[in-house]
Amino acid sequence: MALPRLNDKPKYDLVIPSTGQQVRFRPYLVKEEKVLMMAIESKDQAQALNAVVDTLEACIEDIIDKSVLKVFDIEYMFLMIRSKSVGETSTVTVKCKDCEAENELVIPLSDIPVPKIEHDGMIQIESDITLKMGYPVWTDMLNMQEEGKSETEQTFAMIAACCNVLETAKERFDLKDEPLSEIENFIDSLSSSQFEKIKDFVQNMPRLEKDVSFDCQSCAAKNEMMLRGLDDFF
Repeated sequence: MALPRLNDKPKYDLVIPSTGQQVRFRPYLVKEEKVLMMAIESKDQAQALNAVVDTLEACIEDIIDKSVLKVFDIEYMFLMIRSKSVGETSTVTVKCKDCEAENELVIPLSDIPVPKIEHDGMIQIESDITLKMGYPVWTDMLNMQEEGKSETEQTFAMIAACCNVLETAKERFDLKDEPLSEIENFIDSLSSSQFEKIKDFVQNMPRLEKDVSFDCQSCAAKNEMMLRGLDDFF
């Protein structure tokens, strides 16, 4: 006689930030948590990201196209699933800006806002040249983790991945169909002010964010900071 299988009943709703699709999910179980823990212990960023995406696929009962999921989609969806799997709060350790003493903060996960898209992605390069930017999907992040890439190389690779369409007065180029070398040559040809517009878009892409404040338990200094990205919340 087969043993009973537990915890298959609770279902919850969430909305994918970039698409607005509403999906139902269940909390993750020990089998998924074990894979997540092993991935985190490996300290391999690519393995950890793959484990998170696999967990989303296992827990979401609706059909989703994981190939189009943006990085902030994955962060938010995992946060919601984790809150129903482990607990509605997360305890994080942050350093005081003055004495660098470690302080523990309890973060209510329900207080973390849904990442919002506040930029249409259109960047005016010149009067007759427009660049349409897009947010990276999770596979772009995997490519960023290639061994041996410097931080500068990763930044430029991310920028290239976010460049979608280039329009001039006479032509339209779908950059996803262009060789990477051509996109890199285009980026290299920009002036500093033109490049700054693109870099600003990438640096301010939607993420999990929450402003927190606390008085240091060691020196009593008032601290204000922003938690940003999935790693800051766990």
